[in-house]
Amino acid sequence: MRILTLFVILVLTACGPTKPSIHAKSNNDISYEQVIQNVDLYQGQLVRWGGMIGQVANYENFSELTIVQFPLTRHGVPISTEPSAGRFIVRSEHFLDPLIYSPDKLVTIIGTVETLQLQKVDQKMLSLPLITTEQSHVWPQNNPSASRTYNPKHDAPFLGYGYYGTGTYAP
Repeated sequence: MRILTLFVILVLTACGPTKPSIHAKSNNDISYEQVIQNVDLYQGQLVRWGGMIGQVANYENFSELTIVQFPLTRHGVPISTEPSAGRFIVRSEHFLDPLIYSPDKLVTIIGTVETLQLQKVDQKMLSLPLITTEQSHVWPQNNPSASRTYNPKHDAPFLGYGYYGTGTYAP
């Protein structure tokens, strides 16, 4: 009887919700454009966004990153060759070292949508989404998958396989 109870507990905990991952796309990803259009609707929701760090600011109780948003690959790597939809601000309770989170590095974050925050960029005031971070990942500068263009033989190897496909398999 104890073994059965233990088995049921393990099965039920395995089916429970898990934290989202930087490297895995979720089914309910919220886009940057959706949040910009109606930030009140998405307050408190988790997002997985990425882009290029534009600015780092460390204050007494928190740190902020201003990030130029870029779309992500299915593995969560920002595609800096694609057009950007805008900028967003990431706030962290922890100190973000400016040598690690330096400008022009690619970063992916998972965080909670808070509100829109005004920020001056050059001479223009912009309303940028403020995200409270839960996870972040800085990508190495020499990451070949970040700058690689889409190749159907490697990025979707089984898509064209078969009667109408190329008939080759390229892992």
